[in-house]
Amino acid sequence: MNNFKNINNLFSIIFSLLFIFGVYKIVNDFNSIIDNISKISFSILFVSTLVYFTSVLLRYFRWKIIYKELFEQYKFNMLNETIIGYMANNIFPFRLGELYRVNRIVNSEQNKFTRVLSTIFTERLFDVISLVIIMIFAFPFIKEFDFKLFQLKNSFIIILLFLLLLIFVFLLSRLRFFRILLFKILVFFQDILSFFYECKSINKYIKVFILSLLIWIVESIVYFIIADYFITNISSIELFFMILVVCSITNLSGVIPSLPGNLGNFEFFGTLAFIAMNVSSDIGATIIIIVHLVLFIPISILGFIILATKKLPTKKT
Repeated sequence: MNNFKNINNLFSIIFSLLFIFGVYKIVNDFNSIIDNISKISFSILFVSTLVYFTSVLLRYFRWKIIYKELFEQYKFNMLNETIIGYMANNIFPFRLGELYRVNRIVNSEQNKFTRVLSTIFTERLFDVISLVIIMIFAFPFIKEFDFKLFQLKNSFIIILLFLLLLIFVFLLSRLRFFRILLFKILVFFQDILSFFYECKSINKYIKVFILSLLIWIVESIVYFIIADYFITNISSIELFFMILVVCSITNLSGVIPSLPGNLGNFEFFGTLAFIAMNVSSDIGATIIIIVHLVLFIPISILGFIILATKKLPTKKT
């Protein structure tokens, strides 16, 4: 298992560094980015942070619906654990903060690990579906989007990533534990999908889906508030649809191994999406960097405070 963790960490570092290098290649003027960031007002940062925490509250409500479907009772503070989970994602690579959140709950409630993990898996599955739907919905309202640019620019990075994935799969196939892992995946597959096996209420599916859409629309507003400050030559309506696409692309990039907080992937795909919609690379990168800081710093600080002041009780078996 240690070998797997080491390989995963190695690839997270490699992918993120490649994407950071990709940002370096596509951005024309880093001095302009620094100058733009220095101009952002505190009020913009404060409002966008409040909006982001609104999306965190929505995530809490969604997780509560999913969790209560699988577990009749719980004693931990679910809002605190939601915040701690997202804080942990900013610390651990490849979204391993989710496992940290699951482990804390398992130690506290003495519930089955894979069953608790199922609640997080359900959230992420609804996230992916919602982001894809939002992106598809927003595309027709954007006047121009250079798909060719998005697909082919810096093609050397895409080729390198493909080769790294092949090497990754080859290395895994050589490890005995990987074959054992595949068997275990088949065994607990039903646990991972527990919500879908056990939830018979259409209303709950609708509630979780609507909350998922709202979460990403609200988070898109964070992007929009910051983008509207820098982009003045595009109507607010069109800009918002552009932001829906950018938000979808940046967050879907999280499926690729990366450093903590999706560092590198977030900046590369976000900046490239702006360039594809005819926004200059320095403005696009400025917006993405500020958005990433807003999504990263406040919740990390709050998560550390909660972690330091409130300890989950551990159930005795």
